[in-house]
Amino acid sequence: MSKIGWLVNDCLASFPGVITFWHNLLEWFPELIDKTNGYTNYTILASYIENELLNNIRPRYIIRNGTYFPRINTNVKQISLIQDIQISSRELFNQQLDVINNSELVVFNTNYVYNKYKNFINKNILIKICPLGVDFNFFKKLEERHPDVLPNSILFIGASNNYPKGFNVLLDIINKMNNQNFCLIMKDDFSSESLNKNIKDRVVVFNHADKEKVRLIINSCILALCTSYEETQHLSGIECAACNIPIVARDIGVYFDNKNDLRWGHIADDSNFVEKINDVLNNINRYSPRECFIDKYSTDICKKNWTEIINNIE
Repeated sequence: MSKIGWLVNDCLASFPGVITFWHNLLEWFPELIDKTNGYTNYTILASYIENELLNNIRPRYIIRNGTYFPRINTNVKQISLIQDIQISSRELFNQQLDVINNSELVVFNTNYVYNKYKNFINKNILIKICPLGVDFNFFKKLEERHPDVLPNSILFIGASNNYPKGFNVLLDIINKMNNQNFCLIMKDDFSSESLNKNIKDRVVVFNHADKEKVRLIINSCILALCTSYEETQHLSGIECAACNIPIVARDIGVYFDNKNDLRWGHIADDSNFVEKINDVLNNINRYSPRECFIDKYSTDICKKNWTEIINNIE
């Protein structure tokens, strides 16, 4: 029996040329139809889909982003993906809960996110934890090194905001570890010109690096940092782990989910980041982050999880 479904979000990717989880779903499930219409604003998205349901052959199911737009009023089975935490906004949190509690199935990308919502979910709602996947066939250990990365560099991938990325904490770490080199892959326009002169010669900054360059830079470093106060999963950290680079991170996202298996690295907070970094560096050979994460966060595992979900739709 045909299992035609609709994929509902505002767009497939925020940046041109970027392949996202939504692209993966469309590749994996040929009967899944892209209903983003290129781009549909969240403010009209629910009503747009409701109108489409009135004027087209109805799908067997809908896969939707569970955040940023209201529930779709229909009896078509809805699978809602929750990968954004909205507890700081009462309005958005209530909207998320309304979507969650009117879904056939709710997929959370980590237990960390699920734990934020579990006490508010109706008991009859089906729940699955299905992390978004990273391509472990692409992100892997390489012998090649990027010529601009300084020897024995510690890597940060993120943006220059203090919340949620904890950039102020990163700068404090760089200042305290005054004999250590660092490499920053920035997703904004922060440049080395903004660094204090006393650390500038130890820090290399890259901006808006493409996938190939990111992989090469990761493989040119010895350890990765996640100073973020909030990450629902932290895909860039999983990419580092796929290249077998250990990580020091807060108790968030995948690190929360794996704090009983620290082959990936170490959990830290504002009081002990430097201590935990030094502990990992001094015992680097005991870590095997790729082995720790590959059976949980690869694209192949993600595809398997979602294939089971789609196959179980009645």
